[in-house]
Amino acid sequence: MSSGPSTQPARITDITEQVRAAWAAALEYDTFADDDDFFDIGGHSLFVARIMARLGKAQGQRLSLRLFFENPTVESLSRAIEANVGQNGGEPR
Repeated sequence: MSSGPSTQPARITDITEQVRAAWAAALEYDTFADDDDFFDIGGHSLFVARIMARLGKAQGQRLSLRLFFENPTVESLSRAIEANVGQNGGEPR
């Protein structure tokens, strides 16, 4: 369902890889698809804070937990982070 690297900007591809890695670390497995809902595949809210802290550190800014709850797939969270970082110029809030 996701498009290949040649059709995605490099930045969103990097963010997607960071999101996948953060999810895999929290879930302790990496066999999920980019359109799987985090909570349907065994994730829970305690993991969300860890994931968002890790992703925020990678982006150099604080990311809202709400961003995750509104975008509970790798694909949608990656795009939301890209939009959030773009709006804030990549600067810490």
